[in-house]
Amino acid sequence: SHQQAVKAVEKHMQTFHHREKKRVPSFLDWFGWCTWDAFYTDVTAEGVEEGLKSLSEGGTPPRFLIMTMVGNRLKVKQSKGSGCVVQEGAQLLLGDWIRDANSKNKNGQNDEQIPGLKHLVDGVKKHHNVKDVYVWHALAGYWGGVKPAATGMEHYDTALATSAVTRSTWNQPDIVMDSLAVHGLRLVHPRGFTSTNETHAYLASCGVDGVKVDVQTLLRPLVLDTVVESRLHAAIIMRLRLPLLVTLLNNGCIACMCHNTDGLYSAKQTAIVRASDDFYPHDPASHTIHISSVAYNSLFLGEFMQPDWDMFHSLHPAAEYHAAARAIGGCQFMSVISQATTILIFLRSLVLADGSR
Repeated sequence: SHQQAVKAVEKHMQTFHHREKKRVPSFLDWFGWCTWDAFYTDVTAEGVEEGLKSLSEGGTPPRFLIMTMVGNRLKVKQSKGSGCVVQEGAQLLLGDWIRDANSKNKNGQNDEQIPGLKHLVDGVKKHHNVKDVYVWHALAGYWGGVKPAATGMEHYDTALATSAVTRSTWNQPDIVMDSLAVHGLRLVHPRGFTSTNETHAYLASCGVDGVKVDVQTLLRPLVLDTVVESRLHAAIIMRLRLPLLVTLLNNGCIACMCHNTDGLYSAKQTAIVRASDDFYPHDPASHTIHISSVAYNSLFLGEFMQPDWDMFHSLHPAAEYHAAARAIGGCQFMSVISQATTILIFLRSLVLADGSR
């Protein structure tokens, strides 16, 4: 069987663990809500609270929450900086999180006096009974890497790597790869990997239970760049094996955009893997392809990690189709709605009153 085959490879390579040996995060038991399509980049504490309230009042209380594109003020701060080439909307100030983790005061005020991530996480857990809160970030920090020349980040020794996409890997036009080819990807030196540790330590101190680590294959086209050669292995391997994900976040990690072979065959800890392309709400032809693809992908990926079939819109012509497929597939069940959306009856048939599924 394919399970026996993967276990034989595991025994031979000794570089990864089979799914059965991994600690699976508890959020799989709960109905979840993701803020991405609900708010895109405009994530606010008020919007998150209202969305959770709306779902709960509709009889489908989410117990699992993923907040995407969230800075320490719940909105991404962007500044271009003198003389720096920065992808528009494509670099996250992880330094905000890191500086917060290392400082006791902001502008002369105590941390507790300023509403921020911890305030929001505490609130949704206390007032909405959310059990697991996850935060999104990319493997390299953000889509374009880390912000260059950010104050307080100099010792991480960042360098700009350029894309080297080959014909064998270029199979479709892609705005991310186009941007990468033009602007490059700014990476942290291996000795500066404490940046990720500090980020996760800060998130854990705020009560965050896990992270969704996206864009993990983004580094693969950079393998021919001499700047990134020594950093590639560290970025792909070390960050996926961070002990903090086990000790601080209880192995709370969702691996996303990670179907490259070296990533799968080096995953010893991560227990959840995105098995699909995105849910495309405005492409009617994408839905059957989405479901058939993740079903086939799960046969293979499911031997390494528990497959994640991505979020879907609960107010959509194909919503019931996607919901039923996820219920049958045994993957996590996570919808995306805005706070103004009316809850649909079909969700109540899949989510119990206590938020379990």
